Amino acid sequence: MLSHAFKLKSLSLAALLSATALQSAWAWEADAVAARYKTLLGEQGIEANWSGVRQDGNSVVLERFNLGLSSIEKTIDLGEFVLQDVSESDLGYEVGRVALDDFNHAQDGIDVTVSGLTVDGLVLPKEGTDNPYGGMMQYRHLSLASLKVGKGAPEPVFTLDGLAAETTMNESQGLLEFTASADKFWVDARALAEGPGAGAALKEYGYEQLSGRVDMEGNWRPEDGRMTLTRYDATVDDAGTLGIKADISGYTPDFIKALQEIQKKMENASQDQQQAQGLAMLGLMQQLNLHGASIRFSDASLTQKILSYVAAQQGIEPADVANQAKAIVPLLAGQYLGPELTQSLSKALAAYMDDPKSLEIRLAPAEPMPFAVLMGSAMGSPEALAKQVGLEVVANQ
Repeated sequence: MLSHAFKLKSLSLAALLSATALQSAWAWEADAVAARYKTLLGEQGIEANWSGVRQDGNSVVLERFNLGLSSIEKTIDLGEFVLQDVSESDLGYEVGRVALDDFNHAQDGIDVTVSGLTVDGLVLPKEGTDNPYGGMMQYRHLSLASLKVGKGAPEPVFTLDGLAAETTMNESQGLLEFTASADKFWVDARALAEGPGAGAALKEYGYEQLSGRVDMEGNWRPEDGRMTLTRYDATVDDAGTLGIKADISGYTPDFIKALQEIQKKMENASQDQQQAQGLAMLGLMQQLNLHGASIRFSDASLTQKILSYVAAQQGIEPADVANQAKAIVPLLAGQYLGPELTQSLSKALAAYMDDPKSLEIRLAPAEPMPFAVLMGSAMGSPEALAKQVGLEVVANQ
């Protein structure tokens, strides 16, 4: 009997401890989590509303949830929306997963269908805390199975499949590292082409439908706002790859907050007010510094097709068009670049036209250059600016 009573007391104690642990884990209030989510979305220019909020275990359920942009009156109804596996820490609320049901939205002849959108590890910083991300919501992983855009026809004009993005905090270096990619995008170029001539050219050179992929990598250090885009490649099949790299500083959390404030003030502002905020934004951009950048095009038959198209229009040979480009482009650029840089451009362009592999424009200033200096030099002396930023054009490297 004593043994049986002891077991009952032990079970009661275990149940009490379990209930206490669960109560501690779910100490947050569903309304508070929902309100913080709404506020942070609003700071990104997204308006969210719902008819009711309830707690379901460790999840927050938003009933009759709808989203819209602050600049557009119409909204998208998403039905029941669940913030799953919610927990609380000193930083704020963390949502284990947000999964959006598949939905379709039609407006002004444009149909948008979204499938398989999920966000994992979403962080909602508490109000008044020192948010290292400048007020932006941070997440660990985002994925989108597919996005389709149509123009009233049964078939879409644009699709995007396999979008994925990840962020990782490198505590030792104070870096927020990010990667993103889209497995495939597809565009019906015929639907976007204007005029019979453009449509005929697309058909002749096999660009009626464009497909490809996108890859991006980089990192950001909030402390000094150093943002480095180490890779941004947009590849179009049977055309080529456009690659962009950039390295700037000054993109701090305070800069992000100030930029958001200006954007808010520009909403529904008068023309004079928008002009004033535009000047304020211009002043804000001067806090940024350029450390380096590059734009590179790697050819995969696009150049030769363009030469053939222009040659057909003029009734000459593609080689003649290439020779024209070799002569005209340096001539036009000479008045801005000066003789030394013009000669370098001419050499690179000639090498590319003779054997189209890659053409790259690089900026490598000896010291970080404030954007204010860049803008001033661009208006005053383009040739001096080109030298200051270390402008270089190279081919087939």
